Amino acid sequence: MSNPFEYANDLMTKESYDVDVEERKDYKKFLINRSMSYQTDLIYLVNAINVFPDLPHKLHYDFLHSIIPKKKRPKKFWVKGKKLEHLALVKEFFKYSDSKANTALSVLTDGDIEYIRNKLNKGG
Repeated sequence: MSNPFEYANDLMTKESYDVDVEERKDYKKFLINRSMSYQTDLIYLVNAINVFPDLPHKLHYDFLHSIIPKKKRPKKFWVKGKKLEHLALVKEFFKYSDSKANTALSVLTDGDIEYIRNKLNKGG
């Protein structure tokens, strides 16, 4: 896994168990805890592990993997990245400022965004 949010998603859905967590440089406890704290049923569990900030990565991962119930949860922590990408597309296409692009983005459909993405595709 190359991204802390993938660890958080894996811990919530229990798709796999990573035995090499200790050697991973991309395992960031703070980001994992923060992304899981957006889920109302996990706030108290994440707070319980947050009390011990000096835990080794393996112990942190094992605790969360064993205590979090398997469940599909909405990925609230990825929505902002997609919105920022769409905002950049609208700004470039229409030559809008941030506020105007945000207003335009609220009106545009997913099909419109895809059309803009195709028009701005420079190829290569």
